[in-house]
Amino acid sequence: MKNYSIGLIILLSASAGNCWAEKGDQFLLGKLGFMSVDLHNADPLYSMGVLYGYGITSPITVEAELNLGLIGGAYAREDSAGVQIENGKFRVTTLAGYGVYRLPVTDLVYAKGKIGLLYENVKRTSNLADGGKTARGFGIAGGIGVGANLAEAFTVELEMTGIDADIIFYSAGLHYAFKGL
Repeated sequence: MKNYSIGLIILLSASAGNCWAEKGDQFLLGKLGFMSVDLHNADPLYSMGVLYGYGITSPITVEAELNLGLIGGAYAREDSAGVQIENGKFRVTTLAGYGVYRLPVTDLVYAKGKIGLLYENVKRTSNLADGGKTARGFGIAGGIGVGANLAEAFTVELEMTGIDADIIFYSAGLHYAFKGL
């Protein structure tokens, strides 16, 4: 399942893009995606997010992003002999601020790179006596993506973001751009 999903994201990324935000332009983005977790045979965690962006210059924006892991997120930890010793579910919530650079590839398509500071809250339930844990912390996160202009105020973006060493967030989003108030 994981390899199939990653292949699908890569295929879609090859055909997709964002808005060129001029100085003072603002935009909202709704995004859907999944978090791939490289621990304990974890299932993908499907997530929903929202992003607010502000144009500093034509290719550079600052963005604030909130993502909520909502569906999925089951895991099963095994010992070295392959015997299951723990199972449960996990949820990931992130809040981040990014500096973003968008590089025009054509008149309609662009590439995107971002880096910033991220707050992560990972809640894990468990069948063990401890019942699970919650881990919180700050870290550096970054990502790459592509975007395409659909109309004057709308663009679509496909993105891959490294949340931490074990979590990658693959997402698709729809932007709505508007001028400053």
